[in-house]
Amino acid sequence: MKPRYSNHEYSKKKALINENIRSKEVRLISDTSQDIVTTQEALRIARNENLDLVCISSKSNPPICKIMDYGKHLYEQKKKQKLADKKQREAIVETKEIQFRPATGIGDLKVKAKKVQEFIDNGDKAKLVMKLRGRENAMKDFAMEQFHKFVELVENYEYDYTPKIQGNKILAILKKGAIIKNNDR
Repeated sequence: MKPRYSNHEYSKKKALINENIRSKEVRLISDTSQDIVTTQEALRIARNENLDLVCISSKSNPPICKIMDYGKHLYEQKKKQKLADKKQREAIVETKEIQFRPATGIGDLKVKAKKVQEFIDNGDKAKLVMKLRGRENAMKDFAMEQFHKFVELVENYEYDYTPKIQGNKILAILKKGAIIKNNDR
């Protein structure tokens, strides 16, 4: 005989199972039929088959019950939940941030552009932040030109958020997409 859960273990799961079903009658469903029987009769049938009587819907009148292996049912539910969680984790797109300034040298910009390209190729988004300090705030047109020169070093992208000046920063978010040529801007 298979090991049974105690009533305490069932109550932790908040399910109406076996003796926890307090209704006098239940609608017993199976693959082939639906019958209204007494709860005692349904419990006897479940015990004869060495399975559990599980209440599926307690809100209906009489409650709907099914005979099944509840431990196996819980295992299947956990398995489905783990698979759904795994798919959800894989679907998350991360946003990676790269910061630079208008005076950053071309060599450093190439290294940062290569890193942005890696982020985009991996399916992540890249948030580009150009910080402006001091007199750089007065030369926002020059800073915007430098920003576009940096973006030109990246390939196979499209803007998720186009470059905008926000206070003392220029922000843009790139994601994987079609190649944008200079005249497309």
